[in-house]
Amino acid sequence: MYSSRAERSDRKFRFTMRRSISALAVLCVLSCVAPLFAQKTPASPKAADYEDADGYVVLSILLSHVHSEMDPSFLLAPFLLSPLTVPGIKADSFQSCNRVPTEFASAAADFRDKNKQDWNLTKKIGLKFSYKFTNVAGKHPWLAPTQNAKDVPPALFETSVYQVSAVGFDASRTHAIAYVGAVCGPDCGSGSYHLLVKEK
Repeated sequence: MYSSRAERSDRKFRFTMRRSISALAVLCVLSCVAPLFAQKTPASPKAADYEDADGYVVLSILLSHVHSEMDPSFLLAPFLLSPLTVPGIKADSFQSCNRVPTEFASAAADFRDKNKQDWNLTKKIGLKFSYKFTNVAGKHPWLAPTQNAKDVPPALFETSVYQVSAVGFDASRTHAIAYVGAVCGPDCGSGSYHLLVKEK
């Protein structure tokens, strides 16, 4: 038979034990839940600003040419340009260009090196028309109405978003290679590589 002192001590022990178990349970829950909230997808590194003055001159020439060839009815819509550079329609598009003239070999190597990363374009493109930066990923497609679901055309944007690459130069900066493309929807786009020689 326990004495009253032993009963008090036993009650105190059980109360302390319950409190310890509760604290342990809370710690276990926190240690299991905390990693769930802590595990965020790693943010992609911020693209460095593209600061090549000669590169901006080349991009300005190419975009002015694209704009001059546009259908006049499209000129009412703003000229949209992606703020991030791209190496081509696909990341490895330029690798399939196997007929680059030999005088452009070093410019091609520079193009490949520069376009291993994305660059953030700044408002240094000298265009004689207004343009604005817009993110291609944020564009919502516009679907044309159809009578049958099976006849739904590919999703299209109301206006195309133009994309450019960083410009590759040879050592003398007289030969340049750049990419200009237009994205007209999630599965719609076109683009081309341009090889330029600086006039003397």
